[in-house]
Amino acid sequence: MSWVQRRRTETYYRRAKREGYRSRAVYKLSQIDEKFSLIRDGMDVLDLGASPGGWSQYISGINTSGTNVAVDISPMNGIKGVTFIAGDIFDEGTLRKVEEVCPSGYDLLLSDILMHTSGNKSVDQANAFFIGKRVLEVCGRVLKHGGTALVKTLQGDLTEELLNDYRKNFSRVRVTKPPSSTPHSPEIYILAENFSGVQQSP
Repeated sequence: MSWVQRRRTETYYRRAKREGYRSRAVYKLSQIDEKFSLIRDGMDVLDLGASPGGWSQYISGINTSGTNVAVDISPMNGIKGVTFIAGDIFDEGTLRKVEEVCPSGYDLLLSDILMHTSGNKSVDQANAFFIGKRVLEVCGRVLKHGGTALVKTLQGDLTEELLNDYRKNFSRVRVTKPPSSTPHSPEIYILAENFSGVQQSP
């Protein structure tokens, strides 16, 4: 990481500490939300890869009368107004718990999940691709018709294939990168709107 990147990261880290957020990642979500108006009060929201809870903190501050559910393998300290489910999104039991909390489905699904990078670009991009595919499957299980998904992934050779998979199931799909994300990082977010239901690839 360059000196400029480190300085940028430290600036958001210090800001998060000062403003009482659990991680600097909150600014990625807040900047995307400011641009696209994703979160509204009264929604049913699912936050995947939530720990340590920065995104859920932000969501619960806006969505005070809706349902907020956070999921992660790692433990997360409680947040008022947020139901936490400890589990893996690749585990059927975890998804059943997610469905039980909100049987009617979710209006908005957020995924900030990425595996720890290995330093091998191809491996990291492949891992991000398979997580993105799994998140799409989760959408098929729990996202309401017309719902929205915001999914973190890594830009690479498999990105267009992943985007095409989302385009089969959402009427509008685009890529966004918030200002707080390190400029030279391959990290991007897929914003998929108006869910119509998962279509199986031939």
